[in-house]
This record gives sequence, structure tokens and C-alpha cells, in this order.
Amino acid sequence: MMIWRKCISGLMVVFYLLFSIVTPVSAEESKSSSLAFSIPANTFCDQSHTLELSLNITNLSSSSSSVKLVLNRYDGSSFAEAGTSYNGVSSSLIPGVDVTLSPLETATYHVSFGGKLSNCENRPFSGAFVAGSDDATFVASGFVSGSLGSVPIIINNGSPWQNDGGDGGNDGTPINTPIDVCSVENNDSLIHAMTSNSDQYGVAAASSYDTYYDTQPFRAFDNSCSPWESANGEKSGWIQYEFFDAKVVNKYSIRMKQNDPTHGFLQSPNSWFFEAYDGQEWVVLDTQSNVTDWNPDITKEFSFQNTTPYNKYRLRITANNGGNLVNISEIGMMGY
Repeated sequence: MMIWRKCISGLMVVFYLLFSIVTPVSAEESKSSSLAFSIPANTFCDQSHTLELSLNITNLSSSSSSVKLVLNRYDGSSFAEAGTSYNGVSSSLIPGVDVTLSPLETATYHVSFGGKLSNCENRPFSGAFVAGSDDATFVASGFVSGSLGSVPIIINNGSPWQNDGGDGGNDGTPINTPIDVCSVENNDSLIHAMTSNSDQYGVAAASSYDTYYDTQPFRAFDNSCSPWESANGEKSGWIQYEFFDAKVVNKYSIRMKQNDPTHGFLQSPNSWFFEAYDGQEWVVLDTQSNVTDWNPDITKEFSFQNTTPYNKYRLRITANNGGNLVNISEIGMMGY
């Protein structure tokens, strides 16, 4: 009876994994410059259980095309560990580095966690393939192998994915149309309105968020009333957005909490740095201090000089206006 229960338990976890990691993308979305996917983390990984992650991508174009693998940890930070060999196949993909594939050439990536490596907490939880060549077509897949067996990572339902030239599938219509009464009018942010912390355009992350009210990082980029706020008691912190296609940002906007002006003022940022990540360190692009003139009807904008494209930008808040946490309704990033 005990063996039977263990088998049933194992099968239930495997089925849960299978259904939890499928990341379907509709045919309408299958043309974009990047394609995001989720990596299952709800499986055993410790000193007694080894976890293997493998990914591969094939160039289906008739000419050579470039592509980049991007991986992110649970907190949104970049995972850049070089891959290893697996069953005699070497890793030809390096996270964050463009590689050029000949027609029908396949690139692979493999990395191990757990066991003697003791690196389970460092593993990636999400990722994306970013095309660097216009009109390129790829097909990608992967799997996670652990103590319960091998589980596929289904990317774009297994269908080919075509780069649309780098505009994220935008046909010229506004990408941030109003959603509710709190939406920013004439929102010209480069960030598409988000419905989760990761989509085909980029990834949102923060130093913390309130789990009780579910104020996740993407809520600062969803163009609606729901805000991002730090965990209770944290009066400073950071919130960031990573573009899968590098952008030149030279202006940003902040909108304070809308449905509670009194607490919204106290919880709004007072002093902060707006920064970009150059691959090695954070570069300060703008500094603000003692900002107290917040108004729920006004979206504040801050401009600065910048001509360098970066993938990752963040707002690093060093103080609020006296509240018990940091709260922001919307953040926009403008440029090209």
C-alpha cells in the first residue's frame, strides 16, 4: 500500500508539472522579436536530488540568423551561468550572448542543479529567446529532468516562431490603451501593458511585494488602478523592467497610488535613482530627492540625456514620504 501511494503521489506531481509549465502562444502572437517561457521550479532540488535543465533552438530560415537566450532567477535578476555538456552534446548557447545559426542549425543549452553542486536556489525560473535577425524563423523546446522523470518545456506550443522585425508585433496602434479610470492618458511608454511578471516583450521584477494584497511588480506596468507596493515595513527598495530587445530610454514617468490619496502620498517615493544595467554594473541615469509634490491626477515625468540602448532599467528608491511601505500605481519608460 505504501509503494502504491508513493507511485500515485509521484504521478500527480508529474501531471502537475506538465500542466503548469505549458506556455501557449496564439497564432496571432507567434510573430514577435522574442518569445518568453516559464521553467518549472516545483520539483525536488537539494543535495539528494539533481535537476537537469536543457533547452534547444533551431534556425528554420533559409539564411543565417542570430538569437540570444535570456534566463532569469525567481527575483528577476539575470542568470548568466555557462552551460555544460549533456550526453556528449556541448552547450553552444550562452545566456545573454547572441549566437548566429546557419540554416537548420540547432543550438543547445544545458545546466545542472542540486546534488553536490548545492546551487538549487540559484536556478532560473523563466527565460526567453530573443531574435536578432529580421524575418528569421525558429522552433524551440526544452525539458527539466529530475527525480520524478523528464518533463517538457513547451515553447509556443511547439510551433515555429517568426521574428517580426523587432517591433514586438506592434502594428502602429497604441500599445497601452486605457483599461480603467486610473489608466494613464496618452501613455507612450515602451512597455506593453502587462498581465503577469513575464510576457513576450520583457520581465518585471522588484525587491519585494505585498503577498497578502498580491501587489506583484507587473502591476506598476499594467496601466490600471492596481499598484505595486513593497512588503509591509520596507520603506525603500527597487522595481525594474527588462526589455528583451534593448531600448534607449531617455524619459520615465511615475503615477502615485490612485484609490487612497492620503496613504498614497506617504507611500510615494521621496528620493530615488533611475538606473540602467550595462551587463556588469548599474549606471545612474537620473537622480531625484525630496519629491513631495505628488498629485493623484498628475503623472510626473522625468527627462534625462541618454543615447545608449539597455535591456534592463530600474527605479531604486532610497526613501518614501513617511509611509510604512513604497507604493507606485504606474511606471512608464519612454524613448526608442
